[in-house]
Amino acid sequence: MKNLRNKLIQFGIYITLIAFGYAIARFVNLPHFEVSKTIDISNVITLIVTAWLAILITTVFEKQNNDYRVEKDLIITRVGNVFDIAASLQLESNTGRIHLTEASSSIKRINSSLVSIYKIVDKCHFSITDDIKERIKNNISDLRSILTNTPVITDEELTSQDLPITIRDSIVHYNKDRVSEIEVKFDVLKDLLLELQIEINKK
Repeated sequence: MKNLRNKLIQFGIYITLIAFGYAIARFVNLPHFEVSKTIDISNVITLIVTAWLAILITTVFEKQNNDYRVEKDLIITRVGNVFDIAASLQLESNTGRIHLTEASSSIKRINSSLVSIYKIVDKCHFSITDDIKERIKNNISDLRSILTNTPVITDEELTSQDLPITIRDSIVHYNKDRVSEIEVKFDVLKDLLLELQIEINKK
């Protein structure tokens, strides 16, 4: 509303200047210029109404576009926050050990944040393709599994010193192969989140 009021004030100033200029030209003889001494009121009214509507429509559409852009930027920022959580968890898991609670809670935060983002997107009246949602969902499910689930192992594997994952005192330990597997999954997730940001930005 403040922007609209400023536009209308500017419009009033322009009309005043035009009227003032016309008055000067009408009552002061200027060489090489001839100004009509009569005014067609209907044309003046039409000009004023047309100019006023142009400013009003431009202002309304500009506000709508700005609001829409702000909404998208806020949603994209929320996706960026999810990206940061994933990057932090990836960095921690790269050490080969992570607290079980931290791994579980971070995955839960990623999931709940994405659900919240999807709901906000629906309220903003634009959509995200089911394909990207499904790929992100499957990737997070895989990450949860390789980060926290201990596989069924044989008696021979019980004596192995290089199990893919072990949990001792609530600390999850990974071998090098599992760390590499986790690394790949996180890279895929981050790529998917960037893809999601791009898709939202194109709406």
